[in-house]
Amino acid sequence: MKRLLHISPNEFPKLSVNHATKKIWCELAKDFDQYHILARSKDNRFHTYKEGNIFLHLVPNLSKSRSFFFTSLYMIKIIRKYNINTILSQCPLVGGFIATLISKATKIPLMVEIHGMEYFRVLDSNKVYNRIIAKMIRYSFANAKKVRSLSKKMTDMLIERNVEANIVEIPNRVNCKLFNKPKCNNSLNQRIKVVSVGRFVWEKAYDIAIKAIIELQQKYDLELTLIGGGPLLDEYKKLVKDHKNINFVTWVPQEKFVPILNQSDIYIQPSISEGMPRTILEAMALRLPVIVSDVGAISGIINNKINGLLIEPGKIESLIEAIEELISNPQLRKDIANNGYENATTKYEWNVVFEKYRSELINMK
Repeated sequence: MKRLLHISPNEFPKLSVNHATKKIWCELAKDFDQYHILARSKDNRFHTYKEGNIFLHLVPNLSKSRSFFFTSLYMIKIIRKYNINTILSQCPLVGGFIATLISKATKIPLMVEIHGMEYFRVLDSNKVYNRIIAKMIRYSFANAKKVRSLSKKMTDMLIERNVEANIVEIPNRVNCKLFNKPKCNNSLNQRIKVVSVGRFVWEKAYDIAIKAIIELQQKYDLELTLIGGGPLLDEYKKLVKDHKNINFVTWVPQEKFVPILNQSDIYIQPSISEGMPRTILEAMALRLPVIVSDVGAISGIINNKINGLLIEPGKIESLIEAIEELISNPQLRKDIANNGYENATTKYEWNVVFEKYRSELINMK
């Protein structure tokens, strides 16, 4: 029997609650007899839930994800009880380091994933604490059967840091059944609508987006909608002050923000730190022209002026110039939108990516 343990430092509700990540579990579980997930609960208690062939094991939250470095030891009990024979860890450190030690001792094949740029910052750091953490991350990479990269760019970044063994490229994906109403044309609304989806945290740099739109409003009739919510909401509201047509939407299910994207003209992602956000692919699947910062692994997905515009991270002027370029050049706007749509609905289509994902997991020996 094929039994996999999926390790995540994130917190989740009980299994009967539907959310975007549960859809991912359901897809990955298709080729397994049992698909177990170890994660953090919403409270400080242990919980186990079962739905079909999916088992969700939750350990106490303890307020911070780093606590999972220790509470993930619970995986030993799960591995023994259910005779797990494949392990997948979303993080090479929190949960992933313990999984690597267990994998090496038991010979159970392990895939380690890397989703964000924080790992590269640690690997490049000269601080004593980070150098210790970097050794643990490198240990996980070196001993995992496979290391998942999100793009060719991320693969190159790993190789530059002497992480070469067993890298497999499995990109993020877009659910075209959900993001299924692409724009028919890319003519602009009378009031030009700019949109972005992401948590209100410093990495997303939405302060830059707000300042850029405020400046552009002196010349154009523009509206900005930021969908996400998060700790910087109050700070962003202070930036807006009395300026109109800048809207904040707290986090909503994907199916509810699809119409907002569909009615928009331009999608922006002005992040100063990023892995490869799925939201960019989702915007592309709706035939929205995208403007994104050239950070992290994004240039492995976005080719400048082909399927998107790449801008310099942290530079308001770069974002302003890109927005103005799309406003003033309808042919470029159309070409970028069409090329992005073609990429999203073929190369990054949900079923295509998950077929490769499951295959890489099942074929680990």
